[in-house]
Amino acid sequence: MRSLPSLLTTLLFLGCGADPDAGTTTPKPRPGLAPASREVALALDHDFGVLAHGERRTHEFELDLGVLGEPFVPLRVHLECSCGRADLRYRSPSGADRFLHGTAAGTSLPAAGERTLLHIELDTRKKDAVDLPKTASRGYILLQQVQDPDGMGRIRWPFVIRFGIDAPVELQPFVALDFGAVARSNTGEITTTVRGDEAHRDLRFLSARSTDPDLRVSLEPGDGHTVLRAKVDPNQLGNHRAAVAIETSDPDYEVGLAATWKVVPDLQASPMNKISFSAALQGPQDEQALLRQFVLVTDHRTDRAPEFVVDAIVDAGGADVSSCFEAVLTAVPTAGRQQRLQVRYLGGLDDSFRGKIVLGKPGEGADQQRLPIDLVVFATKHP
Repeated sequence: MRSLPSLLTTLLFLGCGADPDAGTTTPKPRPGLAPASREVALALDHDFGVLAHGERRTHEFELDLGVLGEPFVPLRVHLECSCGRADLRYRSPSGADRFLHGTAAGTSLPAAGERTLLHIELDTRKKDAVDLPKTASRGYILLQQVQDPDGMGRIRWPFVIRFGIDAPVELQPFVALDFGAVARSNTGEITTTVRGDEAHRDLRFLSARSTDPDLRVSLEPGDGHTVLRAKVDPNQLGNHRAAVAIETSDPDYEVGLAATWKVVPDLQASPMNKISFSAALQGPQDEQALLRQFVLVTDHRTDRAPEFVVDAIVDAGGADVSSCFEAVLTAVPTAGRQQRLQVRYLGGLDDSFRGKIVLGKPGEGADQQRLPIDLVVFATKHP
């Protein structure tokens, strides 16, 4: 068995750098310890092998806390794999599990006869339904000495898990459904094809369902494949996430796809629907002011032209003040449905100003949608 200084040095070396937990850093080896070694003497390593997509497996590492010499309490565990879940637990001789609560009190040490376990569960359903070559995912257990009041002597116990994924299906062109921004008055739609891979050509796809009622999914027969058609009915503004499951002729396997979308207003200004600036009110700003005073405006409805027009510029009471400002709309070349609204003060105001620029759509009637942009001008004495 290696000596305690060598064991601790290895752990400290592997845990060097900042800890994701706020306020936790890994200390440098204390004077008198042997130089840090790159040998992963205490690293835990488990190979799950190649899992069929949709399969779940678990593994438990037993931790011998006695090799650390002084009493250390496991606080929590970090695992980088998105499809893995890890926890720390003590198991009594009767098989009852006691989960750790993340404190370094003496009561958090294992009781007589209890085993210390790192429990890991892999759920490949959280991965896209594509083949994944054997990969390594790393993690660590954070431990703290019982008599360490400030946590400065915390150490990390590293571990590695290895696995690959074999998906029995082929999805083209999408393995996940990303609708992007969906306008409130539009319907987002994506289609992708699914079929069994070379080893599962006889796999049939029976039905599809979604976890969100705003996402409708259906299956249609295709030429040598099945078409998954997904439609989003935008409802509540903001970001949305759902899961789609396709039932197959294999009773033990469903194809899973993640779906994401963001419901946005038809007309939108960014970064906010407001332009504010300071100006000397005695005369017009120079033309360079147009480069500084702008917002980006977007019409997300794809069934009409993206251009806006300036309908009005009004003060807080609704009175026309269009003669006091120049408002220019120009297309943004890199964004097909976006324009830049630039504003310049031309003169005519006596004091600081609050009002609105009202944008509309060309050729639409009185009931057209409008996008109001707050306009604020702070008076200064000098240009």
